Amino acid sequence: MATMKTKTFWAFCLLAVLGMTACTKYQVSGVLEGVEDDVLAVAYPGGQGIERVDTLDCLAGMFAFDVDMTRPVSILITDIACRGLSTGRFIPLMTVPGEHAVISGSLDNYTVTGTQFYQDQAAYEQLTAPLGKDAKRIAETALSFVQEHPSSLFSATLIGDCGAQAGEAMDLLDASVKNGIMQPLIARQLKVVEARQNLETAGSRIYPGAEAPDFTLPAPDGRTLAFSSLQDGKYILLDFWGSWCHNCIEGMPRMQQLYARHGNRLEILSIDCDETEAQWRAALNRYDMPWKHVINDGGVDVSALYGVTGYPTKILVNPDGRIVRVFLGESTSFYNFLEQELR
Repeated sequence: MATMKTKTFWAFCLLAVLGMTACTKYQVSGVLEGVEDDVLAVAYPGGQGIERVDTLDCLAGMFAFDVDMTRPVSILITDIACRGLSTGRFIPLMTVPGEHAVISGSLDNYTVTGTQFYQDQAAYEQLTAPLGKDAKRIAETALSFVQEHPSSLFSATLIGDCGAQAGEAMDLLDASVKNGIMQPLIARQLKVVEARQNLETAGSRIYPGAEAPDFTLPAPDGRTLAFSSLQDGKYILLDFWGSWCHNCIEGMPRMQQLYARHGNRLEILSIDCDETEAQWRAALNRYDMPWKHVINDGGVDVSALYGVTGYPTKILVNPDGRIVRVFLGESTSFYNFLEQELR
């Protein structure tokens, strides 16, 4: 076991290293109270939870690490001993290539400082702290911040906060920000804003008797498939699913039976949601699904367009292109209804 003198010596050395590399190698460094020589966890959230977790030795509360990414990445920092990922006790942080975050305090009460990105973040958080969850005032504040800081990389993270004015906020950004390393993040935010707006108005579009909205999405053969191209006198079942969805997989045998019995009158279009193309293709190889497939990775979030709030969601469209009924979840009532409809 290391003596206090040895610990102090290594702590001094680590501080010296941090001082020399703060603006070059490391993207994140700091000192946290209450973790001492514990192991920190750095988690990378993915589409359906945590994508991966790296571990990091912490000496006398001090740590430093680099995120090997060429794009902005969100991470979570926690102490493995306190099981922060499952209890919600962690520090969320966006890392940006070329920027350096310095964390101080504790897991429960921390401060993030560092290069300009994090200085701008601290300034914005100070403005919005008194606003609570007032979405309208937050949107106004975010738009105002972007107007006043068009060349700030942090301003690019506020497009989503601007709500209905997200497009206007994006146009305010300097070209160097819009077209630089923040471009993928801006695109994702715009897509989320559009999806949110689609969900809010889905009730006015998605109901029995309404015309099913058309869309075009990537198909397994590398080309795109338009929903309208399938409307050739058959019923169409839009099946919103994902290989991560236990109920979707559990219901697959009954879907296979359904298609085998009624394939002459029914076309199934499975729309894979919330996973990568690689995960989607792996699922197509793993499971026997001899019907049409696309992945929800187009210009419009089709799950939001159709007001999907859970998985699986199945939407039956009649030969005239009108919605017959929407089914949420995997249930016997769906199969019974379809058997009656297709008799």
